[in-house]
Amino acid sequence: MSATRKENFKNQFKPAYLIGHILLLGIGLILLYPLIFMVLAGFFTKTEFTSTVLSIFPIPKQPTLENFKELIIGSADSSVAMYFRNSVIRTVYNTLWAILTSFLAGYVFARLKFKGREAIFLILLATQMIPGTLAIIPTYLEFARFPFAGGNNPFTGGTGILNSWWVYLIGGPSINIMGTFLVKQSLEKVPLEIDEAAIMDGAGTFRLIFQILFPLQLPIMAFIAITTALGTWNDFITPFFYTTSDNLQTLPAAITRISSVGASPGAVIDYPMIITLSMGITIPALLIFAFFQKYIVQGLANTGIKG
Repeated sequence: MSATRKENFKNQFKPAYLIGHILLLGIGLILLYPLIFMVLAGFFTKTEFTSTVLSIFPIPKQPTLENFKELIIGSADSSVAMYFRNSVIRTVYNTLWAILTSFLAGYVFARLKFKGREAIFLILLATQMIPGTLAIIPTYLEFARFPFAGGNNPFTGGTGILNSWWVYLIGGPSINIMGTFLVKQSLEKVPLEIDEAAIMDGAGTFRLIFQILFPLQLPIMAFIAITTALGTWNDFITPFFYTTSDNLQTLPAAITRISSVGASPGAVIDYPMIITLSMGITIPALLIFAFFQKYIVQGLANTGIKG
């Protein structure tokens, strides 16, 4: 054993080193406790969970895998698989939409010269200062009064695009202002000579945008994709306020609906199932962040924004 390795080995048994690691272990356990509780609670039946005084680390007397089976593969009398599928479809759609619109809008503000460009961009940035909750009622009216949809016409009112997939496809995604800002910042660092050289070589606008400039922005686009995917996956407001059909629910909204059904007189709330569904929301988000966090750092670094 070399002298350096011996010294490192001796340092590992110094009191300060051990105390530091015990403290970190304790803090890590506290931070992970909600996740540990969720896993343990998933093994309970509905009856045992509500009739037992739970310890800090609850262990069921009759553990079951039914909640996890229902989350992963679904069952004939459950809609969990459908909620999961809706969440996946909506997340993928919104992520692709955010990537496309953020890049194109960022390109317009970074590369094209037109009157009022800076003013329009500042107005877009200013909209980020408006709390999202203030937009719930105007957005609801916008969906409900959508022209010629859901029975809407000049004479009688209808439901517009409420309670339909159009809420997710048309109303759900919007221009990602922060993504547009990041792409604009990054593209402004790319020399205009690249555009001029590409055009002299015969490249059209489409090829210039998607074959030359887009690959240069991959870290930014990865950042936009990750943050959009996480935000959409955890979004509760859109499916809860603008849809009522069970066929349109996603996992976050479904949890609330299952809770409200179980709260009716005489019913027993299925807490283990609700907690397992919450785990189904949490774990994919954690995995996305864990595997792609380097792109978040890299994406921000490319824009010149420092924390």
